[in-house]
Amino acid sequence: MSIRLFLEQSITRSYPFSSWWKNGIAVVICILFIPFSWLYSLVVFSRNTLYDLRWLKPKILPSQVISVGNITVGGTGKTPHVVYLAKFLDQKGFRVAVLTAGYRSKSNKQVVVVSDDTPVSVCGDEALMIYRQLTADQSQKSRNVPVLSCRNRYQSGLQAVHQFGSEVLIVDDGFQHRQLERMIDIVLIKSGNHLAPKLLPAGAFREPLSSLGRADIIIQSSPTKLESTDNLDTNQPVFNSYYRAIRLYPIHAPERQINIDEIKGARVFAFCGIGNPSGFSKLVQNLDPSNFSLMIFSDHHQYDMTDLQRIHQASVSFGADLIITTEKDQPKITTWNNQPNIYAVSVEPVIPEAFGLLVDTLLRKGIGETKASME
Repeated sequence: MSIRLFLEQSITRSYPFSSWWKNGIAVVICILFIPFSWLYSLVVFSRNTLYDLRWLKPKILPSQVISVGNITVGGTGKTPHVVYLAKFLDQKGFRVAVLTAGYRSKSNKQVVVVSDDTPVSVCGDEALMIYRQLTADQSQKSRNVPVLSCRNRYQSGLQAVHQFGSEVLIVDDGFQHRQLERMIDIVLIKSGNHLAPKLLPAGAFREPLSSLGRADIIIQSSPTKLESTDNLDTNQPVFNSYYRAIRLYPIHAPERQINIDEIKGARVFAFCGIGNPSGFSKLVQNLDPSNFSLMIFSDHHQYDMTDLQRIHQASVSFGADLIITTEKDQPKITTWNNQPNIYAVSVEPVIPEAFGLLVDTLLRKGIGETKASME
């Protein structure tokens, strides 16, 4: 396990990361962790330098690779953007596959091709979420986009190429995965998140802001629509994106769609175990419930019956009309019986059309150059 992954898991497993900074003790903790951040910074700088100088050489897959990642701990919306990009490129005629790391799953060493019957413990919550979002609309061609889960993205990429003929591989959370050569690096950063760029473990940053120089495209994400782009010191194209809720459904009956307007005027109790719970909170509150309460668990939280009893008791005390959660949490709840009636809300990013057109142009140029070099 890498130093970065160890620090991230230690933080997100101990308590909801976003809540940590609200505690009075947070300032003291940050000060105590600063020397460790310096050490971590040295490791990050050394590793990136070795790759930049090509002393460490990434592996090259026989396809075009697009990385969608970030430079911070916590949710920036990578997964919804991966789904958006997979659908867009599939509809443009590319043979696409999605590669995930299977975070906190049993797919660390073996490749798992995600299907309807794949347990979340085998592939990971993000892999299953991507698969279900791609297959939610059976009329869409994107239901043919395979999702492969494995810590070794080179190995899963080879399988995608050989088994499915994939010509474009989208790597979820791949910016720090420099062992794999990629053609396009897309990096997401939350609006305003760059104002306090402290590295792990004293802050939320995996890498310094200067690492954005490796990116080809930057997306500034926000739960709500932004009127302007934050002043990022970068020469790359920057796009704004925000999220909209598109579907509400019972967790045990995804085929049943509830009108999203049911949230308006209702007393809504929500819970989640994601990297950016404040974003989920803003998304739901923008749907105008009469009252709203949110219970936060750590990112990638594995729910048990005790958690569900807490959720049920809190929702009853609140007098909730609706209990809702995220699609990332949904597969980890459906395995438990006797839980209260819970709904999942599905979201999608809203991003300028120019973003997709730019990716399409870069891909076709790269494929053309690859074919020319082989002739």
